[in-house]
Amino acid sequence: ATATVFGLNLVANFLGMDDLTGITNTLVFLAVLVGVLDNFYDFISFLAGQIKNISIKMPDKDSLPLGLGTGQLTGTVARGLSRLLTVDTERECECEAAAFFAAYSMGLPCFAFRPNALEGAVLVVDSMKDTTEMDQLLSNVGILKMLVWLMAPVAMESSKHPQSIVSDPREAAGFLSRLEDRVELLGGPDQLFWLESEEEKEDLLKWAYTEADLLLRNNREIVTELVQTLASGAGTVGDCVAVIEDW
Repeated sequence: ATATVFGLNLVANFLGMDDLTGITNTLVFLAVLVGVLDNFYDFISFLAGQIKNISIKMPDKDSLPLGLGTGQLTGTVARGLSRLLTVDTERECECEAAAFFAAYSMGLPCFAFRPNALEGAVLVVDSMKDTTEMDQLLSNVGILKMLVWLMAPVAMESSKHPQSIVSDPREAAGFLSRLEDRVELLGGPDQLFWLESEEEKEDLLKWAYTEADLLLRNNREIVTELVQTLASGAGTVGDCVAVIEDW
């Protein structure tokens, strides 16, 4: 959104669109102001306290909306821009290989290269239908497998890069939230064992990340070969299965 505002401002100035320029200039000013407050709030508070004969009391940083003053807001914007502007084929193949290997090795009925919360929730619901031959995933073991699958790309990217750009660590938590939203459809709260406490839910997500990381590290050679197969641009699902099965 921030990049769009700056882009519109440049285009409006270039085309002489005065009516639009005023709006975009205001938005740019607000964006810059928010960025300054978010990153330099402590310094601004210090300067305000040094002004003599004028009583300026800055609000407490914890009371500011959107986490202003902590750098979190601008950090989120920066990460969002990185996701939009960064194209790293090898990095994408690493995440896709991790997801594929995790799903296949754990016997999940889905080999999605880019797992997400919605797809995972739909898979769990579909596994409950009488018309399907797949194993039911609405069980302790099934939910744990799904979480490891969702965390596999995150674990892979985190092991090689300081920042997640291709993978999204929020997908696993989003998966649990989507199941919680359909708790009645799934048979009631008793079916979702993590509802007992928020702490148990957090521990569950941490466990899934750790297990995904361990799974990938213990099979590093196979995963590396999968990455190379996908990076070639000619690798098919069959080729990926052949790598894992050593055919």
